[in-house]
Amino acid sequence: MYFVTGGSFNGKSKWVKVHFNLNSTDTTWISLFNRERIHLEDIDFSKSVIVIEGLEYGIRSSILNNDPEIRKSLTTLMQFLKQWEEEEPDRKVIWIGSEIGKGIVPMDKLSREWRDMTGWVYQDLAEMSQKVWLVWYGLATSLKR
Repeated sequence: MYFVTGGSFNGKSKWVKVHFNLNSTDTTWISLFNRERIHLEDIDFSKSVIVIEGLEYGIRSSILNNDPEIRKSLTTLMQFLKQWEEEEPDRKVIWIGSEIGKGIVPMDKLSREWRDMTGWVYQDLAEMSQKVWLVWYGLATSLKR
């Protein structure tokens, strides 16, 4: 599994497409910008690459819907996708999530919960991923090899 993070609108998706040489015929691209969860039936497992972007918005939507099991549900999904990826050498699972905190503590409770949960989920994802990159202004820095 791979994890790409960095600032909003800093070129993460473009970098992923170029770095992994992705095309639409072999890639399932799932956006969480306008949805809460990923359902397994939404994933085309016949393709060798799964990209999930907007993870921070999926987390935010779950918080807004009072989901008490956000982290557990995402960890279970990550573990499932990691196992799927490891079954075949050509398979890849790539997660893209924007950095939303940078150490700034928001004033309102919802924003604090969102920042905290996103940080915890990103820690889980970074631990499970074999490689992690930070992308700023279209330039990637490897954080984990």
